[in-house]
Amino acid sequence: MYCIKCGVELEDGAQRCPLCETPVPELEGLEDKEFVKEYPTININLYEMKMKKVKKAVFLSFFTISIISILEVLFQNLIMYGKLEWGYYAIPSILIFDLGLFVFLDSYRMRTNLFLLLSGFIAYFLLLDFGDEKLTWSLRLGIPIVLALYLISLIFSYVWDKHKSDKLKILNFFIFFVGIFLLILELIISKKMTWSIFSSIPLFILSIMLRYAYKSYKEEFKRRLHR
Repeated sequence: MYCIKCGVELEDGAQRCPLCETPVPELEGLEDKEFVKEYPTININLYEMKMKKVKKAVFLSFFTISIISILEVLFQNLIMYGKLEWGYYAIPSILIFDLGLFVFLDSYRMRTNLFLLLSGFIAYFLLLDFGDEKLTWSLRLGIPIVLALYLISLIFSYVWDKHKSDKLKILNFFIFFVGIFLLILELIISKKMTWSIFSSIPLFILSIMLRYAYKSYKEEFKRRLHR
């Protein structure tokens, strides 16, 4: 301990400075007190920040290549044919690839990503189908299939939010929803159910077996899956 005025070293228990007679302040109990920090504690996830930068760089690289490819296809079609021929189908395909890559790399919520994909694929199918200046298969097959997949995925997203830490339960619901989608898929395509029934029944049975097995050995499954 040192004198607060002249800086002379003091002996333990000294009441006054032997040189300048300055009283020694009471310091007892200060170690038990909590002091407000001058700067707040900030938790920064450096790994997450780094991954965001990497994902952004990857997307921008592919997007730049896509823009160059679109311009190349556009000018090639205009020079060779005077209009868009096969480029009419190639350009939307490049854009839908960019959308899929963006959804895959971004950190939005699952339901936001599903809506982006729904909007993108509906526009994509309509553009492709309108190549002959009339809409046929997109309204009859393409859009209904996309809507069915979107609705099933939307329901699954709520299951994911509720049970995301339970891998086996997520797998159980995923298998069940795949079976449901197969039934709807054939119903849209053929307006009847034949092969989808035989494909879905094993999935439903497997889902039920997993459910009851999980209930019976819940703790054991959790212990092994969280190692």
